[in-house]
Amino acid sequence: MTEFQLIEGKPKIFAISAQKELLGFIQEYVENYDYDYVGSASKEVDIFRKVDELEANLIILDSEIPDIDLIKLTEDLELFNIPIIIIIGDLFNETIDKLLMSNPYGYLIKPLDEAEFQRSMAVALRKHEQNIQNIKEAQSKVKEKSVELLIEKSDSSLLLILCVSLIIIAVLSRNATWLQWVLLIPTGAMLINSIVSIKKQKKPKPPETLPFVSIFIPAHNEEFTIAETVRSVCGLDYHIDEEPQYELIVVNDGSTDNTGEILADLKKELPQVKIVTRHPPRSGKGKGFVLNDALTLSRGEIIGVFDADTQIKPDYLQTVVQYLGEDIDGVQSRVKMFNKNENFLARMQHVEFSTFGNTLIAKDNLGHTGFLGGNGQFVKKQAIIDCGRWDGFAVTEDLNLAIKIILQGGKISYCGECAVYQEAVTEWKAFFRQRTRWAIGNFETLFVYLPQILRSNIPLLKKFNVIEHISFYSFNLLIFFGFVITILNAISWFFFQNVTLIRMEAPIIVGILSAIAFFPGMILALLRDKLGPLDFVKDLVKYYIYCFHLIPLFFLTMHNMMTRKERKWAKTVHKGGKDQ
Repeated sequence: MTEFQLIEGKPKIFAISAQKELLGFIQEYVENYDYDYVGSASKEVDIFRKVDELEANLIILDSEIPDIDLIKLTEDLELFNIPIIIIIGDLFNETIDKLLMSNPYGYLIKPLDEAEFQRSMAVALRKHEQNIQNIKEAQSKVKEKSVELLIEKSDSSLLLILCVSLIIIAVLSRNATWLQWVLLIPTGAMLINSIVSIKKQKKPKPPETLPFVSIFIPAHNEEFTIAETVRSVCGLDYHIDEEPQYELIVVNDGSTDNTGEILADLKKELPQVKIVTRHPPRSGKGKGFVLNDALTLSRGEIIGVFDADTQIKPDYLQTVVQYLGEDIDGVQSRVKMFNKNENFLARMQHVEFSTFGNTLIAKDNLGHTGFLGGNGQFVKKQAIIDCGRWDGFAVTEDLNLAIKIILQGGKISYCGECAVYQEAVTEWKAFFRQRTRWAIGNFETLFVYLPQILRSNIPLLKKFNVIEHISFYSFNLLIFFGFVITILNAISWFFFQNVTLIRMEAPIIVGILSAIAFFPGMILALLRDKLGPLDFVKDLVKYYIYCFHLIPLFFLTMHNMMTRKERKWAKTVHKGGKDQ
């Protein structure tokens, strides 16, 4: 049988035995089941020749064959990629034990029962065909992802060359008027989003009955935060007649710290928790693969995903499911940092997520064109299945899933009423590691899905909103280059009296929009936090300075995308920072 070839026509059954009576029964049972009995052999030299010539689809191996090393025989037969059913006599010995441990497709005990024999053949062939199909799909997926990786490398190189070339030309010519026109696109989008986000979101109607929800928590080396997260989720007030209407599935993805032991202790304390453990080589491949495993085991009609550093309030789930109406496929809840006052970096991430929340409010008001984040996302199970589940190869599987849902005509809303609290990264090295992964995932989505988005039948406004969102990182370098030019020109004017270093000669309205559009969204986010006047000004200035990290992030992301050999998921390390 050719490797990975599916069966065409009647399955061909080949027997290996020296017992004529047994071979007679095998032939009779095979033909009675309308399979083809193609022959038999009992000597090693004949076995391999006939298996190859007769193109057998299934081998029936008698364990009582004289003068043959059965262990070596089965190992050699593996080269043909043909399923084997072993027939065993009354005696079980060390050889038989090893044969059974070799994971055959089935075994039968003498004397043979016809119905059981025939059922075993059908199951073995069906299982083998499914394995072949899985291998083919995996090979196809790997090939597809290899092509996507080449696209990403070439597109990243072109984008980097284009941006750097434009900046060099602007500096050498001392004219960046073109930059004002280019930046009118992203800055205009920022301004529109800010204005639209002022409108209050439409209040959803509570569901008539609480839908059953499956909550997933992927966990890899999360010993510092997993216990608090599990207890927080298990404290949800989401019941019907005092029975929980949700299940919690924690997937321990090959943890090498104390995560496994902590989860085992939690299981004793909280029996409603389901723990799934993934071991190498399956573990550590990516969050999407973890979520797909949990999806297979889930029974909820809605799937929620939390990170392993999550804290939520008891009424969280009752609030967020209201946003999953009949025509809504997914919802992203608000994200806050529980350690926001730990240091400058943590505080700025809190402001950043508040600003992003405003953007999602705008997208919700513009027709439910929001996006899913890694933490606090809830999606209808059928929508996940319909779009091919999570992409295990994607660096940001959440954004990838959101785009696939939107391309199928689905809608994603935003829930600002309740929030998930997570741990902000407090060290710059870890921060850039996290943000590089996010940026890479954004560019992956842009480069791979942009042609599909442009060709799709989704409404034009929705199409623009999607492209504007996934191309965010593409404009970062140019946006902040424009800010640098503005600052340098202002300094030059102040110190050298009306001397312009680099001219920006577009109409004044274009220049004003390019310069100020960054601020309204940020101001609205800070106003919603109800800060005092001094804290408001301080956060506004600090956040403006903080955003300049996007310049080195752009170059770091481009470098990683052009040099990486595979798509690799790099999780954020959680240290268990405390609420400030």
